[in-house]
Amino acid sequence: MWLTLFSIASQADDGAMPVGIETAPQPLNLPINKPALISISNDYPPFYSPYLPSQGVIYHLAQAVFQHAGYPMSHRYYPFARAKAMMKKGDADVILGVWHRPSREEWIAFSAPLLSVNIVFYKRIESQIAFKTMADLSRYRIGIGRGYANPVAFQNANLKTEDASSDKVNLKKLLAGRIDLVLISEDVAQYLIAQSGDKFKDKFEVVGEPLGVELFHLGVSKKLPDHQKILDDFNLSLAELQGSGELSKILAAHGFERNAYWLQQQASR
Repeated sequence: MWLTLFSIASQADDGAMPVGIETAPQPLNLPINKPALISISNDYPPFYSPYLPSQGVIYHLAQAVFQHAGYPMSHRYYPFARAKAMMKKGDADVILGVWHRPSREEWIAFSAPLLSVNIVFYKRIESQIAFKTMADLSRYRIGIGRGYANPVAFQNANLKTEDASSDKVNLKKLLAGRIDLVLISEDVAQYLIAQSGDKFKDKFEVVGEPLGVELFHLGVSKKLPDHQKILDDFNLSLAELQGSGELSKILAAHGFERNAYWLQQQASR
């Protein structure tokens, strides 16, 4: 079994993590005949973070799947824009928690889905903002994550946006009135609000219906000559963990047993 050794660096208030954590796995009981993989991601709780139990549900899933498939894996955290640049250069093998976009197929191969998330707008609770179409939001300043993929309808609307290094920074800007809305995963917003104590409590609310549902994937660098083999092994191992019930245990351990994607998969079996 892998043992994960933690070396946690202090997290800057703006969410930047030049080096967050590196895992150092020990050898499996069986001989290792598969390449050791370097995985990276940004710090994105409640999905993956060095400050969460088992580093969050997405990390836990990826680590368990690769372990089951026989691949050693070490992991480090960076701001998302830097992580994406590293993958494009081939400086890392795997990136966790990416949403599918055709443009990203140039540099990564996407795994089967790992989790679904709702993407919503948050506003200050006293704000009177309401909308029916994207055009109704043309006069508002909207906070987005730097380097994040956003829903296609949002991207095509050409609205006024300001990017920030993290969702937490965007919520701070929203609270201060520097922006009018934040585009954010609903799970992330709920987590950050719950973790803030009184700072964000009863200050924000969702406006409108979700803009869309995104699916988290694992991305394997296409610069790896055996990237398709790694991807096939990952997907097969993921399916085997689902069949054995281990996947359900991991989801439940992080409070995601009612995740819409996996409920749908269970109903279709």
